[in-house]
Amino acid sequence: MGTRLQTLVLLLLSFATNLAVSLATESGDYSKFHHNQSQHGLPTEQGNLHTEELLETNDSTRAQLYRRALIYLALGLVGLANRKRLSVAFTFAYNCFFKRLGHHDNQQGRLNAFYEGQATVYDATRGRLLRGRKTMLKLCAAELAHTVSAQTGIIGGSSGGGNGGKDGENGRPVWVDVGGGTGWNIEQMDEFFAIGNFKHVYLVDLCEPLCRVAQQRFKAKGWTNVTVVCMDAASFTLPGLATLEGAADLVTMSYSLSMVEDFYPVIDRLARILKPRTGIMGVADFYVSGTTEQRSFSKHKQTTDAATAAADVAKPGKHRLGYHCNWFTRVFWQHWFEFDHVFLHPCRREYLENVFATHKVYNGRNHFVVPQLIQIPYYVWLGRRVPSDAVRDADSLAITTAGAAKKADAGICARKGWERLPYCPDRPEHAQFNTYIYAFTWEDPRCDLQALDLKPGDNLLVITSAGDNALAYAAHQRQITLHCVDMNPCQNHLLELKLACLRTLDYSQFWQLFGAGRADGFADILDSRLSPWLSSEAYQYWKNNTAAFGGAQGLGGWSLAKQSIGDMLLGPSGLYTTGYSGLALRSLHAMMRLTGIRDTAQKMTRQGMTLSEQTHLWRQRMRGWVRGALATWFLDNPVIMWQLLGVPINQWNMLRSEGSMSQYVRDTIEPVVAETSLADDNYFYHLVFALGYSRTCCPDYLTKQGFESLQQTLIDADSESGKPTFRLHTATILDVLAGMQPGELTKAVIMDHMDWFSMQDAQQEVSALARAMASGGVVLWRSAARLPWYSEVFEKNGFAVDAISVRQPNTTKPLDRVNMYASFYKATKL
Repeated sequence: MGTRLQTLVLLLLSFATNLAVSLATESGDYSKFHHNQSQHGLPTEQGNLHTEELLETNDSTRAQLYRRALIYLALGLVGLANRKRLSVAFTFAYNCFFKRLGHHDNQQGRLNAFYEGQATVYDATRGRLLRGRKTMLKLCAAELAHTVSAQTGIIGGSSGGGNGGKDGENGRPVWVDVGGGTGWNIEQMDEFFAIGNFKHVYLVDLCEPLCRVAQQRFKAKGWTNVTVVCMDAASFTLPGLATLEGAADLVTMSYSLSMVEDFYPVIDRLARILKPRTGIMGVADFYVSGTTEQRSFSKHKQTTDAATAAADVAKPGKHRLGYHCNWFTRVFWQHWFEFDHVFLHPCRREYLENVFATHKVYNGRNHFVVPQLIQIPYYVWLGRRVPSDAVRDADSLAITTAGAAKKADAGICARKGWERLPYCPDRPEHAQFNTYIYAFTWEDPRCDLQALDLKPGDNLLVITSAGDNALAYAAHQRQITLHCVDMNPCQNHLLELKLACLRTLDYSQFWQLFGAGRADGFADILDSRLSPWLSSEAYQYWKNNTAAFGGAQGLGGWSLAKQSIGDMLLGPSGLYTTGYSGLALRSLHAMMRLTGIRDTAQKMTRQGMTLSEQTHLWRQRMRGWVRGALATWFLDNPVIMWQLLGVPINQWNMLRSEGSMSQYVRDTIEPVVAETSLADDNYFYHLVFALGYSRTCCPDYLTKQGFESLQQTLIDADSESGKPTFRLHTATILDVLAGMQPGELTKAVIMDHMDWFSMQDAQQEVSALARAMASGGVVLWRSAARLPWYSEVFEKNGFAVDAISVRQPNTTKPLDRVNMYASFYKATKL
């Protein structure tokens, strides 16, 4: 503190001195001018005129000097306040760019020379460069809490002390952090899974200066169960362990795999150290993608069946969001980092994913220093050691046929209460989607349940959509199996997220996410609590879309600006304003705001609104606009109908064939407003106008009773004797039906998707349904047509077709709470 005061005093004295000299100089010039004026006998008026000009000049000069002095003072104070940062920056720059390292015979000598002068500032200078480390630690901590902690009773979390945790050493996890450097990882992990809950933690690093920093850090923390091992990753030993084979529950490498020169034996050795099946291997590092997907390590792993072979070709790291790098990124970063002996060749990551079964992976870009311009590829990866004679974990499979999926069933070892069957994201039918179309389901499950008459043991095939109706069926009848099918992977990502939240969150947290559709801190919840329950694909999707729930956590730069502008212009964002359906809702609200009816629409959803009051508001304020030319034009445009509402051209043509669009709008909306309460019962239109649900007006799965019923259903299905209630298929219905035994299904709900079909498509699907459906089984569908043409196809394939309800023109009674379809049909297998 004394040095800071001395520096400040010197700065002030310097400022005062400069100011005094400047003023003295100005006075000397002014006196000299008067002397010259009197000597040359200038006229008084002329002299006075020159005097005034000089005074003005001196005033201007004095003001400039004052400003300059203030700038110097401000710069001095800023430098004083940031003296430590400047010192760190200069230390980093000198050691990285100017310091001569000399010649060294081995890697340890080179590392010691490079880090000797900057070991103490290492953590302060790598935070923005080495992204993904915290994410990797959170994921590892969540996996430990889900597996090891479930067996030992240890609860992961932050707590100090090295002797905490459960009594006795048996069962407590062992962690080996390879290339741990200064111990930053271990200190951070204490926030997510207390260091005191580990039996022992080993930090292995070859660099002596970094190891000294780590030792000082752990001594200050008082952790007696942490040991620093300054040895090579290929030959280290762990004090206190008789054998290394299967000794570790967790092994991590944080930006160290890319620095290991001979990485093959190191990865093999770490695989032996890790416990089979339950052990977790975590890696965060830079990478560049390869130019080919061919595998080059077949000699290390021999495939035993079609499922494993397909998995070996299509690895999660290769076929996931953001893996592939463009040519410039691949070439530039690989050669740039090689100057510092950091190697990014794709073979390192490929071999890692070949030796271990991939469990979670996230491919990101570090927008370092200059966002959008500088993008350094990095990845966060979690894997498990699987015995060579076992089928890989389902999360690491990426197969293309339902038959192969059947063979891989034995490899799905994690019991959750549901199964996300593997799929290949690169197939065209899946790759075309980068988000979900429907953030909410637009069919009324109340009518479905009446027609289905679900019984224990029923085996249903349903289209996933947003998963709302599948959850409603399971909440109504717990002892059923649901095959949730969707070609769009993102629709299954959404349902999988809901299932994971049902297992891990309490009701209030669940409501915030899916009732209100907005929740702060979703990014942290995703990493710390939900990640063990999600497939790698679903985790990657939600990691890239944490802003879906309206929070700003994890956003920055342009993404945050876009969200802020959108919220200002179109209202608050949240889950139900995402996807194509969300785009439609935000467009609707923008138009309602422009026309001045948005407040009226939201008033209709408020609790206590009577049916007569609702009808009055509709007729007085909204009907004219909704049935006006603009809304009719909106619905009469096939491009808008597809892009915003997901209505394809075939279905749009069926709508047009039933009458004019103005008639369709009238027959859809008028009965709903007159007969259903938007405040207390009709949660579909409540969501449309309020952009969220209320506790009294929401889907069944969002009620307290429905939440508790579903949670118990998943827990029961997670038991040893239980079987999954939900099976999530990212595939076509034809592919799923092809993998079923004849008569395996008892019920199917195919929504309106056959409106999209050609005659050939309809014939193929109905024929497959007839083969898989048990005698007496039923198929439900809705249609935009009162008499859908494909009803005859069902009849020709052995079904008896009955119309449950058909909407007539100018009707006053809705078919259901949505009332957007012209008919509702049931086909019974004879």
